[in-house]
Amino acid sequence: MSINRRKFLEALTLAGITLPSVTFANYKRENTNDEKFSFIVPAYLQNQIESSITVFSILNKPAFAWLELLDDNNQVITKIYQSEDGMLEANTDLFKFEIATAPRKFKYRVAAKEVLKFDPYKISYGEEIQSDVFMATLASQDQEQIRALIYNDVHENMDTYRELVPNKNTDIYDFSILNGDSFHYVTNQVDLTEKLLKPFSFFATGKPFIMNRGNHETRGAFSRHFKKYFGYPDNKFYQSFKLGPIYWIFLDSGEDKPDTHEVYGGTVDYDSYRKEQASWLEKVLQSKERKTAQHTIVVSHIPVFHADDWHGTLHNRSTFHPLFQKYRIDAMITGHTHKYGYYPPDQDHNYTLFIGGGPKVGERTIIDVMGDKKNLDIKMIKDNGDLLGHLKKS
Repeated sequence: MSINRRKFLEALTLAGITLPSVTFANYKRENTNDEKFSFIVPAYLQNQIESSITVFSILNKPAFAWLELLDDNNQVITKIYQSEDGMLEANTDLFKFEIATAPRKFKYRVAAKEVLKFDPYKISYGEEIQSDVFMATLASQDQEQIRALIYNDVHENMDTYRELVPNKNTDIYDFSILNGDSFHYVTNQVDLTEKLLKPFSFFATGKPFIMNRGNHETRGAFSRHFKKYFGYPDNKFYQSFKLGPIYWIFLDSGEDKPDTHEVYGGTVDYDSYRKEQASWLEKVLQSKERKTAQHTIVVSHIPVFHADDWHGTLHNRSTFHPLFQKYRIDAMITGHTHKYGYYPPDQDHNYTLFIGGGPKVGERTIIDVMGDKKNLDIKMIKDNGDLLGHLKKS
C-alpha cells in the first residue's frame, strides 16, 4: 500500500466513511453456523423517560426475542415484545424492549429463539434460550434525592468502569453517564459489545446509563450506526429531562476540528448541528420543567473554557456559553482534554466547570453528582481517591 493510499484510508476511518464495496453486514460481528446460539450482551438499561425504561439485548444470531417480567418466585408476570406497525421484531440480533410503565424495582430476563428460516411462507426456529434473571432499580421522577456517576475519556481502558466506582458501591447511584470517548473509534459491533457493554454490565443490567457522544464516537466505519445501540429520546444525541430535583441537559459537542478539515472528506456539518442544538437549548432552558428544578447541570464532552483553542472548543463556546450565562446553569461537566481541572465561577463564566481526566492510570477521574431539594454536591475524584474539585451549593 502506498503512503498516499494509507493516509487516504486513515482519513476515511477518522471521518467514519467506508468504501462503496463494504456493506453494513461487514461492520457487524461475524458468526459461523456451528457457533452455539447465545446472548452476546443479555441486557442493558437505557432511555429512562418519565415512567418508562428500555431494555436492550444483543444475540449472536438472528432471533425472535422477548422480555419477561418476573415475580419474586421468578414466575412470568408478563411478556413484552418489540413491536412496530403490527409486527413483532424478529430475524435480527438487536432488540429494544420498552416497559411503558415500569415499576421502580422489578425482576426480568430475556428469552429468545434462534431463527433458522424466515421467508414469506415459513418461519423455522431452533433452540430457545434464556438470560440470567436481573434486578432493576429505577429512580422516580419526583424523588427527593438523585445521584449519578459520570465517566469520561475511558478510551477502551475497560478496567476503568469497575475501578473508578467509589468504594465499589453502585447501590447508591440512580444512573450513570458516559460523557464521551469511551472508544478510540468504532469500526463494528464488536467494539461496542467487547469494549463497553460487557465491561459495564455490572452496572447496566440493574440501572440505566446514558451514552453522551464524544468526538471519538463520531469516528470509524460504525459511527453512523452507533445510535441504534443506545436509547435517545426523539432519536437525538442531545436531550434534557428532570430527574429528582436536577434538570439534566446533555449536549453533543461534535468534532474538535473544522468541518472543512481534510480528514472528514467533506462529510460532516457539526457547526450547523451545534447551532441546531443551541435553538433547542434556549427553549429547554426556559421550559416549565426546567423552572421546577432546583438545580441545572449541563453534560457535554468538549469544554467551552480552560481547554485548547481548536475550532471545536471555540465554536462550542460561542454557540452555547452565552445561553449558559443568560439562563444561569449551576455546572458544566466535561472531559476531552485528558487533563483534569476544577474551575469555579470567574470573570469568563458564572457557573462551575469540571473537566475530567484522561484514560491513563493516575490521570483518571470520576465525577459524583448528588442533589436534593436544598443541596447540590458535585465531587471530582481521582482514581487514587483524592478529591480534585468539590462544588457544594446550599
